[in-house]
Order: sequence, then C-alpha cells, then structure tokens
Amino acid sequence: MKQSKYGPCGLYCGACGAQDCDGCQSSNVDEYVSNCKFRTCTKERNLDFCCFCEDYPCKELNEFMNDKWPHHWTMKPNLAFIRDYGVDDWLKAQKEEWSCKTCGAEIMWYQKECSCGNQLEAWQVPA
Repeated sequence: MKQSKYGPCGLYCGACGAQDCDGCQSSNVDEYVSNCKFRTCTKERNLDFCCFCEDYPCKELNEFMNDKWPHHWTMKPNLAFIRDYGVDDWLKAQKEEWSCKTCGAEIMWYQKECSCGNQLEAWQVPA
C-alpha cells in the first residue's frame, strides 16, 4: 500500500502499480518520480497541486495530460475536483473508484483481474 496517495499533478498514486515507490509525496520514490518536473516545480513554488499555480496548466503539464497514457487523462478532471472540492473528498472518491466492486481490494490503472477473480474494466497499455 502506498504511503502517499497522490502526486501534485493530480495523479492518484494509490492506483499506480510501481512496487519500488511509495507515492509521489513520500521519501521512497522511483527514479522516474524523483526526476518529475511537476513534483520539483510544486515544491519550489510551495504548492500542493499544480491546479493552484498561476501558470496552470503550463505547456509541459498540458502535454503530459494529453499524451498516449490513459491514466494521465485523469489528471485534468482530478485537478478540477481538487480545486473545487478539496483533496480529502477527492481521495475518498479515488479510493472508491480504484477499489474492486466485488471484494474492495485496491486495483491498479491497467489491472485486468482482481485477486478475487473479478474481471476489471482496465485501460490498455499503449504500444
């Protein structure tokens, strides 16, 4: 289970399948996250989320939100929800969205089957 459940870019770390990272806001991150420009930028600007930045959405974030990876497409609506309703309500909604409807286990972005055997509607990993 991830210690940190979100990234400042609006990604829900709780649904990330990376085993060598405890989430974007933790001290145990993988190489990709340690080099994340959004993580660095929000720290430098003392912001919790990109949506609270005067430059939101910057060119880099806009490109990232619209690339080939389906989980990146969640960032814009996630950031809008966080801005409008707060992180606590967003985290509750994300926990529900990324839990198996049969057994309640956490599920990942591209997971096709839960450990309980429930078939999941998952995104395809881009080629």
